[in-house]
Amino acid sequence: MEMHISFKHMEPTEAIKQVTREKSEKLGVYFKGRINVSWNFVVENRDHVAHIHLVGNNMDYFAEARSEDLYKSIDQALAKVEKQIRAHKEIVKDHLHHSRTGNE
Repeated sequence: MEMHISFKHMEPTEAIKQVTREKSEKLGVYFKGRINVSWNFVVENRDHVAHIHLVGNNMDYFAEARSEDLYKSIDQALAKVEKQIRAHKEIVKDHLHHSRTGNE
């Protein structure tokens, strides 16, 4: 997993980077192969915004979350991406299941 973290209008801290890395590693469960994860953190009008973008073989997921707490924004963005991944995997699974039963 290749990861990029960028900050805008805020100071980058090692604690934020470490938490982001640890939480992003959990996404590896969903993927086989190489994925690129990009995080962008921005402060806008007292809100902390977290953007996550996952790119890999035949996939491209994006989520954004905003709250007054950056760690909460990170958790929310990860939850949104995981929801997208699970929904896509269900579609693929259903598609494969229907094509198998149709051929029998």
